[in-house]
Amino acid sequence: MASFEDFPMIEVKKMNETEVRLFSLLFNLLREPKGISFQKFRNIMPRFYKNEDIESDRKKLYRDLNQLKSLGFNIKVAQYGYQSEDFFPYYIQKESIDRSLKFSKEELEHLSKTLFATEFTKDLMSLSQKLFSFHLDLIPNLSKLPVSTEGEDMVDTGNTEKILQAIKDKRAITILYGYEEKERTIEPYRLIRKNTTDFYVLAYDRSKKSLRRFILPKISVKKETKEEFFSNVKISDDDLNFHPLSIKTHPEKEISFQIHPEYEDRWKTFLEGAKYETIQNQYKVLTTNQNALFQFFVILPEALVECLPEWKESFVRHLKDWEHLYQLV
Repeated sequence: MASFEDFPMIEVKKMNETEVRLFSLLFNLLREPKGISFQKFRNIMPRFYKNEDIESDRKKLYRDLNQLKSLGFNIKVAQYGYQSEDFFPYYIQKESIDRSLKFSKEELEHLSKTLFATEFTKDLMSLSQKLFSFHLDLIPNLSKLPVSTEGEDMVDTGNTEKILQAIKDKRAITILYGYEEKERTIEPYRLIRKNTTDFYVLAYDRSKKSLRRFILPKISVKKETKEEFFSNVKISDDDLNFHPLSIKTHPEKEISFQIHPEYEDRWKTFLEGAKYETIQNQYKVLTTNQNALFQFFVILPEALVECLPEWKESFVRHLKDWEHLYQLV
């Protein structure tokens, strides 16, 4: 029988000051993936980086960051056009902690031949949408693929097949969308994956005479036409922008905010993808969905220093409405 002598204890040593500082530095960098500037480090780690000699602190931070680099952490600095490099955020490059697979065209072609040589199922359809969302030409003619029709494996993939084929052939289709009773003819340009599971179809709506986004599961294809696209739309970055501030619930308006310096990094992360400009310490946000701003200030109300009185009134009403709903529940 084994005794305690067979498993000698590992001596626990107290971390020295340098080890504590490096661990704290690494923890904060991992917690803030968008990065932390030198000035921000001085505020959140005053024990280590807020001495009277600011130049000494700056050199100490550089040494510590290089020490972390030597340990295998891929630390970068992002320059966003600030006047002083003290405000350039340092961050751990994503690939160093979360690597993703990248396929060559030849590898995708091989995957396509292998996948579609097997029985066609719901899981295969989902997988093919993720793998080939930017390489639709590698998907065979889906209408000719067998679909399992037994029990729970039975899946209706007809709408997705027809939409993908229409995108490949650049042909218009007639659809019903959601609970609408009126049919509409659309020219589907692209299948877009917002997150890992949400798929949208970016299409030109002939009746609305504009590009629209359609949630894939809500589309019911009624007719496959042989008509080529009437439109000749160029897809812009704005068309692919799914930021909640860009959802159209009202005409575009400009709203000004003054944000506490300690929360500016999180504020800029929240605004990433939205339209805004910075003038001195003011942020002018352009939005067609002002209610989407509420979620940030509900979580971090202390970040708000100053805003327009009318927006503040609408925010207060929003909080009261939620408080009322909470009391009802």
